[in-house]
Formats: sequence, C-alpha cells, structure tokens
Amino acid sequence: MSSNSSTIGKLSTLDLIFSVMDSPRSPLDFTLVLQLKRSPALVDLRAGAVSARNRYPTTGSYIDKKHWVRFPQPRDGVRLVSTFSDGETTKSIEEFLDSSFDLRVQMPVQQLLIINECRRGAELVTRFHHAAADGLSAAMWLKHQLGVAYGHEAPAVQASICEAPSLRSTPSPAKRSQFAFRGASDRLWTSNTRPSGARRWLAIGVAATDLRKGCRRTGGFTYSDLLATCALEVFTRWNRTRGDMRKLKIGLWLPVNIRQQPSVGFGNGTSRIRIYARYAEKASFVDKCREVHRQVSWSGQHGEWFVPQNNPLEFLPHWAITPLLRCYLNRPGLDMATGVFSHAEGWGGVNGESFREVEKIDCVGLLHPQQCVAINGATHGGQTWLTFTYDPAMLSRDDIQQLSEMYQEQIAAARRGVT
Repeated sequence: MSSNSSTIGKLSTLDLIFSVMDSPRSPLDFTLVLQLKRSPALVDLRAGAVSARNRYPTTGSYIDKKHWVRFPQPRDGVRLVSTFSDGETTKSIEEFLDSSFDLRVQMPVQQLLIINECRRGAELVTRFHHAAADGLSAAMWLKHQLGVAYGHEAPAVQASICEAPSLRSTPSPAKRSQFAFRGASDRLWTSNTRPSGARRWLAIGVAATDLRKGCRRTGGFTYSDLLATCALEVFTRWNRTRGDMRKLKIGLWLPVNIRQQPSVGFGNGTSRIRIYARYAEKASFVDKCREVHRQVSWSGQHGEWFVPQNNPLEFLPHWAITPLLRCYLNRPGLDMATGVFSHAEGWGGVNGESFREVEKIDCVGLLHPQQCVAINGATHGGQTWLTFTYDPAMLSRDDIQQLSEMYQEQIAAARRGVT
C-alpha cells in the first residue's frame, strides 16, 4: 500500500461477498449503456467523472483485502472510441465488457464514450463492480456525473465522507419463502450447461404508460409485479417448448432494495428474494400477477431478504474468508432460481435534469454460473427498456431472440388483460 494512499473504510458484508465471489466464470460487475441525445464534451464528461469519484470516494479507490483504499490522485477513468457503424459500436462494448476488472489495481467504475460517426449518436458505457455499487448507487453516480457535465450541478472538488446505506433488519428472518418448491428451482433449458463468463445482451422496448395505468386501475399488483409475472410465464413456456413436460419448478431471483431510507446511501443496499410460479397454469393473467404480488409482500414482511449486519466472517483473516464464502455460497442445492429479473422504475427516485438527454438505457447484468439469462428493466420517460443478458456459451443469439419475442407476446397478452 502506498504511503500516500488513505484507507477510507472497511468493506461491508455485501461488498465483501461481491469482491470474494467475483471470478472469470462469474464476473460480478454490471454495465449501464446510456444512449444520449446529445453528448457532453469529453472534457466535461471527464470533469463529471472526477467529481463523482470525489462525491462517492469508494469509486476512486481500490481494495486491499478488507478495506477500500483511496488512490492518491484518482483518474477520470473515461476512454473515448469512435465507430462508423452500429456493428462496430456493439463490438466495442463487447470488448469493454470482456476486459479484465481487478479491484486490487483498478477503480470500480470504468467508462467508455462511443461516438458513432455515421449517425452522430453517442453511447456512454459505464461498468460498475458490484463490490462498490448496486443499481441505485450506479444511477446516483451517473446522475452526478452528467449533472456536472451538462452544467446542472457544481463539481465536488474534494473527496467527501460517503454515507453508506443503512440496511433494514428483522428479528426473525425467513431463510426460504413459504412458496418455495422442495429443492432448487429448475434451470432454464439450454443445450450447454458450462458457463463461459462472457456476457452478451439484447434489449427491447415496452410502452409503459398504459400498462402502469392499467395496473393501478385493476388493483392488487404493481407494474413491476406484471413484468415479473411475464418473466415467469416466458421461462415456463421456454422449458415446455423444449420438451420438458414435468411439473415445472420455475422461479425468479428478484433483487430488492433493503435500505432503511429507500434512496439514501451509496454502496450496496440490495439483497434478493425469490418468487415462484405457484399459480394454476390456466389462471387468468391478472390472478397470476396478484399471486406474484402476494409472494413479494410475504417475502418483504418475513425478511427473506435479510443480510446479517455483524457477520463473524468479517473478523477472520482475508485468506480464510475467501474459501469459506465460496464454499457456502456455491453449496449444492442452493436455489439460484430459473433466471434473474429486476426492474428500476423511475431510477429509484434519482431521475431529474441530468437524465433528460438519455434516450435509451440498457443494463447488462450479472449471471451466476447456474443462471444463463437475466432480464433487467429500467423505466424512463414512459418507456421500459428490458435487457436480456445471456451467456453465449449457453444460449445462442437465436435463442435469446426467441426468448425476447416470447416476452413481447406475453406483454401483448398482459396489455389485453389490464387495459
């Protein structure tokens, strides 16, 4: 550790988990791709990045065992690339995602600004390591960076003391949902079960306004519940059309915000619950949505999301923590669900002037080795962007195209049911 470096804090339990569990086979970072109507000047974008690293100092740091250590002079971390076609743009993003990400020597937020010279468009590609930030924190970071770059916010010139999320607690948390199947959920059908660690993605857009109004008018479930129900239905249909005629056990891995104050605190304030297709197959779509809402409410009330605040592992030496955590979190029979689903509605309350220039949002998510697909949604400006992240060694481009088309068909059925 350099004598000019400063320790700014210990890793939280969630930080520690994400740093230890990261591996080439299961990289624990996620990427937000913002398509901008008007790109700020590169110098302004870089000034915004430096300011964001000052406002949220862990993002200008590296990890030394169990501590965040501030770089003496954090760089902006923004790289510029020019492309001449959409194909070149996609290839640049893929190479960026596939590059190594080592928090022992790198800052946990890396960026690529892509200028497409043919259509004069710009994509701001930001890769966040989950050891430093969850989705809400990523939105907070980008809001500040863009706010400074577009001149809406004053820059932070010195590193501040960052307020970490205060997490909710519960006296007697449930380890499993009462709706869980016996044993683990079925995996999504795939011709190959060996993960590669690579990630590719396909994004689709869904008009959100009428669906959100329909959910409120129908009652008993939210727009996020509707989108999650569509995912359960698509996963069920996918396995059925691949010849699996057993009684299926389809589940969703659903990230949830467990901050005491929903929009306060930079870092990791996200845990997970699991939701299951426990309804009758011939039930109406509305009834299925209400059943999903019932499960979400039960898991919220009974603390399936609980993360211990004073984990005894934190007091062990780092060399002992790594094998223990990996053994525990990769234990046989652990229910990792059939696939991942998340939805950020209104960017967790951090929307505003900074995001007016954002035309489209893709979120390339995390994949556990037992998961081959994640559906991550973000609603912005009356549109929901759903990004299907997949492992190309387990699902082909044609497979993911079919899955996305199934989801669009399910959204059309949902629209008929609630509007």
